[in-house]
Amino acid sequence: MTRPAPRWKAGALVLVLLAAACGEGGLAAAQGDDPAVAGAEATSEPMAMGTNLDGLAYWSTALPTLDIVKSSGPWLPQEEGTYDTGETVALDREGWPLPGTASHRYRSLVVNVLHDNPAAPPQAAYVVLYEGEGAITALDVDGASVVSRAPGELHVTSGRGGSLYLRIEADGATKGGDPIRNVRVIREEYLPLYRAGLTFDPQFLSRINPFQVLRFMDWMNTNALFAPTGGPLTGDAAIEGAPQLRWADRPKPGSMRWGDGSRGVPVEALVEMANRTGAEPWFTMPVNASDDYVRGFAAYVRANLRRDLKIHVELSNEVWNWIFPQARYAQARAREVFGPDGEWLEWYGMRAAQVGMIWKKTFGEPERGDGGQGRVSMVFGTQFAWRGLEATGLETKHWRDAGGKPVRAADYFDEYAITAYYDGTMNVDEAVGQVQTWWKDPDGGYARAVSALDKRITEFNAPLYRYHAEQAKAHGMRLVSYESGFGEYTPISQHANDAYTEFLVKLQRRPEFKALETANYKAFAAAGGSLFMNFGIIGTPSKWGSWSALESVRQTGTPRYDALMAWLQAHPPAASRGPRVAFEDARIAIGGSKGATFEATPHGYDVLVGGSGDDRFIGASSAGTRIDGGGGADTLLLPGRREAYRFIGEPGQEVVRIEGPGGAQRVSRIAVVRFEGGDPVPLAQLVSKRGRFADVERVGGVVAPK
Repeated sequence: MTRPAPRWKAGALVLVLLAAACGEGGLAAAQGDDPAVAGAEATSEPMAMGTNLDGLAYWSTALPTLDIVKSSGPWLPQEEGTYDTGETVALDREGWPLPGTASHRYRSLVVNVLHDNPAAPPQAAYVVLYEGEGAITALDVDGASVVSRAPGELHVTSGRGGSLYLRIEADGATKGGDPIRNVRVIREEYLPLYRAGLTFDPQFLSRINPFQVLRFMDWMNTNALFAPTGGPLTGDAAIEGAPQLRWADRPKPGSMRWGDGSRGVPVEALVEMANRTGAEPWFTMPVNASDDYVRGFAAYVRANLRRDLKIHVELSNEVWNWIFPQARYAQARAREVFGPDGEWLEWYGMRAAQVGMIWKKTFGEPERGDGGQGRVSMVFGTQFAWRGLEATGLETKHWRDAGGKPVRAADYFDEYAITAYYDGTMNVDEAVGQVQTWWKDPDGGYARAVSALDKRITEFNAPLYRYHAEQAKAHGMRLVSYESGFGEYTPISQHANDAYTEFLVKLQRRPEFKALETANYKAFAAAGGSLFMNFGIIGTPSKWGSWSALESVRQTGTPRYDALMAWLQAHPPAASRGPRVAFEDARIAIGGSKGATFEATPHGYDVLVGGSGDDRFIGASSAGTRIDGGGGADTLLLPGRREAYRFIGEPGQEVVRIEGPGGAQRVSRIAVVRFEGGDPVPLAQLVSKRGRFADVERVGGVVAPK
């Protein structure tokens, strides 16, 4: 199979070239033995903790979505005896195959839904939902099989290793004129939650619920550049001449794939994730997003995000990093705007500030940075080890407004972001000989490796944290990290040396890493860091790096993950970060054969599904909650009097929208509603016959504006 391309960290490559200096931090500080660090934390607000989310892919052990087709691979064209004909498959805008033509060789199309994925449960039961005509089946690979068929629905079992592949007949769509499309694959036990509108796997949500901020860089496929149609752009000419994206060009909820090679996860699902987890979203706008795109994105977030959550906004990711196409795009735009000597980071600073202005205007907030007083915080990103690089993007000495007056980009940012990886001791070719001598130690070299990383935090990271804290303060911004964690990976010269990769993988599993991680957090907090963002949360380690704190969604803990959880528990959110309900996650629950009581949360966005018994739902007047009674004669209890609510539906429609003091929620299969101090009333009697769902439509399990 094809593994993802290496996620090179240019910061790590540069680190070894720079001199180290003395600073605080280290394992002793992590154990509470460093009064300087302890004092620094005691006199400031607690440092918040968030995480990036690993990108979706069929090999990803995170398995974040209920519909696992969202993370599937691309369509593979096949004919008898040929695994891949190499032909281009004609697809519609959402990624579904168009009717074939007589000219193509392939007779079927195969998609890897799950492949070589250690987190995929063996011989699990799935439901395949689809629309259209034609033959669709699960391939008999490793024992996978079709259990039953019905129009638009298959029940299948995955293979003994958890893999699942689907095949559709290419010619079937041609004959019927109604091609197979909108294929969804859901674990059988989660089907009621999916049908109730939940997009994400409850187990995945439980792993990320504690975090206060979620950065969607990989979920938005930020490190790829797209034109309005087609896949990722390649080649300097295409990248440098990429057209701007309009709001209509954004990824949509109905797109087949949200993962590797796609346009990314749509804003509707990102906002749902934030609403369900109670985490502040961190959006990374495409580098070629037009004002129209930015305005549409911001407007959707303002209309649909929980009111108790703040927002972090960044233009692209690591525009300073020439490994990524956004740097080349920025350089081309800089020359257009500032002339042949224009610098890419000055254009980045200018455009990022303009993006921030649009967001803040949409939210009715001052365009200039306000130190985070409003809901929107605009992020400026720079390279960790390159002192002085930030000045170009912050000072924007060539930027002028329409009247010719100088404009300073720094005045429009709220957060100054760097990486906070501890690495640079084992991931370069020059270190290979020394590392291999460590293996002769009685413990296999792990103690010396941990000591080297601890020294790196103390002598290299901590002084740079202080430097960037000074720059942030000088420009009226808060210091944050945008990615952080264990940053070692196998040097290029050792990629064929499995022993080297195995050493690094086993190293980061060591129990000492809980203290090592904490030492890094404390060093960043002592410098004045206000938000620490872990990079990977769930992913498989490899020669390209052990970026993620957990190796599978099935894990409940590792030393690195435990360190993150311990910090979050010991450092509750500061009062300045929002109201009391901020960071509270939604309640996701499904009933059984006996009647049960389900209670909605005051902040909303719960998904509560009853079982076959007579269930009781204690509702709240908050927004976004979805309640489905399941079977039985179910009761919904609502606070307040009948007059406070409006029930909207249509004759014969299953779902009813309830508009109350705190917003709208949706219910189905509820027999009676009881208000405070009143008798039960059949739901059917409360529904307005004139009400219509004119303002929303259901797309791929997500409620989105028409």
